Amino acid sequence: MRTDDDELARTLQEVETVRRRTRAAVHPAWFPMLVFGLLGLASIPFGFIGSGLGTALFWLVASPAGGIATSRYYRKRARTVGVASRSRAYVPLGVAIFVAAWVSGVVTGSAAGPMLAVAVGYLAFARLERSAAIAVVAVVLGVAAVVVAVTDPAHGDVILTLVFGLAFTATGLVLLRTRLV
Repeated sequence: MRTDDDELARTLQEVETVRRRTRAAVHPAWFPMLVFGLLGLASIPFGFIGSGLGTALFWLVASPAGGIATSRYYRKRARTVGVASRSRAYVPLGVAIFVAAWVSGVVTGSAAGPMLAVAVGYLAFARLERSAAIAVVAVVLGVAAVVVAVTDPAHGDVILTLVFGLAFTATGLVLLRTRLV
């Protein structure tokens, strides 16, 4: 009887390992984290142009470009691996993050609103990816947005963008490293 229990436990563990590897292969969450983190870092110089207008114009182009790059990477990855993911939730989520960030930026006139919208959107992304690491980064970004909104420091938009860029880039690299190990 003990042998059957041990064999069942091993089989269940193997199934769980295969499930985790398949999920990681189909949903390489490191890629959008790294892309948008690097875009965030690249946008920092634009924060010094026209009281936020430079950053807004940068993201008007960079957000869709990052989304398209992510979508293409996911499709290419699906062809390579042979297993496709359902993008039904990801595309509307990306569009919702983009629209919410723009609307909150127009309404609040500060970077805190858009960053809070991005943080909430990435909490949803973390749920889709079942990723605690992405959830932690989203919470950190949300807390940073609230702190900047309350304290209103000079160049708060640049501070938030630096937090966003570094946190997303670091998380993307950690997720990539974990996937390769």
